[in-house]
Amino acid sequence: MKRKATKGACALCGKEYARTGMTRHLPGCLEARRKAGEEGGSPCFLLLVKTRSTSPYWLYLQVSAAASLEQLDGFLRRIWLECCGHMSAFRIGWDEIPLSRKLSAIMKPSLELDYDYDFGSTTQLRIVVLQEYEGIVAPRRPIELLARNQPPEVVCDECDERPATQMCALCAWDDGGWLCDICAGLHACDDDDGPYFLPLVNSPRTGVCAYVG
Repeated sequence: MKRKATKGACALCGKEYARTGMTRHLPGCLEARRKAGEEGGSPCFLLLVKTRSTSPYWLYLQVSAAASLEQLDGFLRRIWLECCGHMSAFRIGWDEIPLSRKLSAIMKPSLELDYDYDFGSTTQLRIVVLQEYEGIVAPRRPIELLARNQPPEVVCDECDERPATQMCALCAWDDGGWLCDICAGLHACDDDDGPYFLPLVNSPRTGVCAYVG
């Protein structure tokens, strides 16, 4: 499986950056929005959500300090993870944090939280608190997506030319099976139960369990 580094567009101004560039860009863009607003701001956190291993997937979120971890859990499930109603957990070090806790009670700049979804085929995320600030929070919208990586470009493992569109979940155990539509139609799986195809989607959950986006 071959992937290139990903860029994403700022939801506030539309400018595109890679992940490190987005980290530098967003504080200024958020401050400009706050100054342009007619109402006062509310306490917020700027969060970077990424995988704990190297991957092209990332999110930047504005989260109200009044939100709970349960609300953040629900957001991550909807945008990136939910397939079969698996369990999940937030941790700081080895200590699990109850979902009922408010972000204002636990978060501060530079804090890093670990988040696991599905304790069988686990998707492991890291949440980094980049900044605490006064932000504009829309009614009934405590979590706002500020930026997200564009879908990674994955080259077919078989032809090494066309973009992959699906994967054989059985061959993925051997770090293969990422296929274009043509090669998928010709794919012969060594597993007696295969092939078992899943679509490529813009999520670190791609190819895991029954996740289809």
